[in-house]
Amino acid sequence: MSRVCKIILVCEGWRDSAFARGFLVEAGVGGRNIEPRTNPGGSGHDWVKTQFIAEVANLDRFSEGRGVLGLLDEDGQGVSTRQQEIADRLKANGLGSLAAIDGRCLLLPTRNLETWLYWLTGQKNGLLVAVDETTDYKLVGPPTAASPIGNEHCRPAGEWLHTLDHTHLPEGCPPMLRIALGQLREFLKAVRR
Repeated sequence: MSRVCKIILVCEGWRDSAFARGFLVEAGVGGRNIEPRTNPGGSGHDWVKTQFIAEVANLDRFSEGRGVLGLLDEDGQGVSTRQQEIADRLKANGLGSLAAIDGRCLLLPTRNLETWLYWLTGQKNGLLVAVDETTDYKLVGPPTAASPIGNEHCRPAGEWLHTLDHTHLPEGCPPMLRIALGQLREFLKAVRR
């Protein structure tokens, strides 16, 4: 396996960071090779967009083996809207396009990370937890058949995600989670060159 020099992890908060670190460490990335950057306060999505662009700009200064992984809740804004916001900022700064295979990966939990956490925690525990990508589980609480999730569920959910085969995901997998797992696999190939 090739060596990963550094992955900059840009997240709205601690939960996103723990989830992503769980996945990356389970994938064989050493914890010291992951540099989390979490929102210090204020608007999480604005901070992530700004910081993500700044970190992508830094990629050009370093050799292979580096990447930027961002997590940005879709929050009912629409996936294409969130992607376009980042694409426009990248273009405005002359930074090319958003592509996991180039070490620039942006995951968009839809509606938010809690959607993914409930589904993955249910899968890990052998429960069929039905989620949709429009319900805000932060506000309405757990979906049917699910127990409330806490911070302690974030990292194990990321670890469990790594164990899944992105080409044959279980039925009921949220569509954006399916896409995210494929992007994460591409991202890991990019940073292990």
